[in-house]
Amino acid sequence: MRLRSDEIEVVNQLKVTSLARAVYDEMLRAGSVREALVALEAAVSTVTSDARVGLGSVRRLVEAHKKTRGIVRAREAVQIASERVASPGETRLRLAAYDTGTGPLLVNAPVFAPDGRLVGIVDLLDEEAGLVLEYDGAGHRQADRHSADNVREEALEDLNLTVVRATASDVAEGVELDGRIVRGRRRGLARRVACDPWTTEPPAWWYGSRLSRRWGNPPWR
Repeated sequence: MRLRSDEIEVVNQLKVTSLARAVYDEMLRAGSVREALVALEAAVSTVTSDARVGLGSVRRLVEAHKKTRGIVRAREAVQIASERVASPGETRLRLAAYDTGTGPLLVNAPVFAPDGRLVGIVDLLDEEAGLVLEYDGAGHRQADRHSADNVREEALEDLNLTVVRATASDVAEGVELDGRIVRGRRRGLARRVACDPWTTEPPAWWYGSRLSRRWGNPPWR
C-alpha cells in the first residue's frame, strides 16, 4: 500500500511509518469496528503513559484515504473514539453498553461527594441513570485490589449510584452482560432522586492537582 509523504518519518536515519499511519494500519487489519476502536483508543489515550499519537492526527489521516480495504471500519472507529480510555477492556465494555442502548457514557470520570471529596475515578458513568460500569482486569483479582474495589463500590453506592462490574469473560460472552447492564440501568433510573449526593463537577482543589494532570478536566468524554 502506497504511503503518503506525511506518513513517513526518519528515525536514526531510517525511514519508518508515522505512528498515526501505524495505528491506521492496525485499524484496517482489525476484524470489526470494535477491535479497530480497541487499537485506536490504546494508541491515543491521554490517561496512560503509553499513548504517543493524538486522535486528531489519526482522524485526519483516515479522512485523507478513500478506497481502502477496512476503511469503513476505521471511519466508524474514529467517530466514536475517546482519548480517556485506560484499557482495551474498557473499550469493549463501553461498546457492549452502547449495544444495549445505554449511554451516553462518561469515560474515566471522577465522582465527588457533596463535601468535595473524591470518591473514585469510575471507568464508565451513565449520568442519567446514575449507573457506574467497571471493568475488572486480571489485577483486580489480587486480594488487596479486590478489597479496595469493595470499599470503593460501597462508597459509590452510599451516594446512590448503581454499580455493575464486568470481567473479560463477561464481555466476551456478551448476552448475560447485556442483561446485567440493562437491569442495572433500570435500577439506577428507579432509585435516582432529584438531587443525588454526587457530582462529576470538580471542586476547586482538583484543578492543577496531580490527579487533574493525569485524568484531565471536564468534559469526561
